[in-house]
Amino acid sequence: MKKLLLILLSGIFLYSCSSQKEVEKPKTEEKPQQVAIKKRELSFEFETQNSKTNASLRGISVVDSLTAWASGSKGTILRTTDGGKSWHESKVKGYESLDFRDIEAFSKNSAIVMCVDAPAFFFKTTDGGKNWKRKYMNLDPKIFFDGFAFYDEDNGIAFSDPIDGRFFIVKTKDGGDTWREIPSMNIPGVLKSEGGFAASGTSISIFGKDLVWIGTGGGERSRIFFSQDAGENWRAVDSKMKGGNSTSGVFSIAFKDDLNGLAVGGDYKNNKDKNGNAAYSDDGGLSWMPIETNQPSGFKSCVAWNPQNKFYLVTGTSGTDYTIDDGKTWIQVDQKSFNSIGISKTDGTTFLIGDNGSIAKLKVTEK
Repeated sequence: MKKLLLILLSGIFLYSCSSQKEVEKPKTEEKPQQVAIKKRELSFEFETQNSKTNASLRGISVVDSLTAWASGSKGTILRTTDGGKSWHESKVKGYESLDFRDIEAFSKNSAIVMCVDAPAFFFKTTDGGKNWKRKYMNLDPKIFFDGFAFYDEDNGIAFSDPIDGRFFIVKTKDGGDTWREIPSMNIPGVLKSEGGFAASGTSISIFGKDLVWIGTGGGERSRIFFSQDAGENWRAVDSKMKGGNSTSGVFSIAFKDDLNGLAVGGDYKNNKDKNGNAAYSDDGGLSWMPIETNQPSGFKSCVAWNPQNKFYLVTGTSGTDYTIDDGKTWIQVDQKSFNSIGISKTDGTTFLIGDNGSIAKLKVTEK
């Protein structure tokens, strides 16, 4: 009996042990590894060039690492074919006193240069500046060209301050040999005192094959005119930048692609003022948003996109700044005054130009 009882107790004990579930420890959730992304930092070195002139330089066009052209007051046209080691001046015979505010270069031999005010002329060379041929003339006393831009070696567009209440715009399809006026009915009317700025030749900007933007100022509001059909039809939108007087507005525009772009400017008579000196667009220029914090360091006359190092560079009488995050933050790299920036689309070679013949070649490296 006692033996039977022991057998029953043993069976009950074994059953209860086998029926108990093993208690599992709760699993700790594995956190994903945090990968620290190092913020890009760039280093800039300005290499001063000997231009051998004291002209005010406004136009700059960089073809590649060897070739660049520049232009400015006193009929000055400069060219380098050795990466800036030496600059050589050429003149348009008979027009040595003109103010050439913009230049577009296609090669070491071919370039077209723009004279701004009446009578306005465009001249072209195909032999490296030895000879220049007149390709356009406008005798209207109200003419004042602010800049031009070329999509490629054949197709370009230029604009002047308003004549009879509308901007005056011309186009070429043959490399500047002939120019056609855009009908004024296709261009919105201007505000009182509204016009363009010819400080750097970059208040007109293009992208792709048919996008073009023009920045304005001088009126009660600064605006941006834009066209999606290579300048045939236009509309105007508020730039959300400084306006209200003759010295304020949009001085330069640059797009890195067909949607994302920056506009810069401000008041050139108050060049330390950051308010209203920059805006950005992410919809191809249909709308603009002001940059209200971490703005560029003051008035800026030029903005350019560097396709090689992926950043925007701005310059003006307040110095030179850059942004790697589409204008959200800016870092000043130099306080010297410049007027304009030229960046090669092929390799990112960069030159800055300014008053008194100043030229600097910019060397950019990743830290």
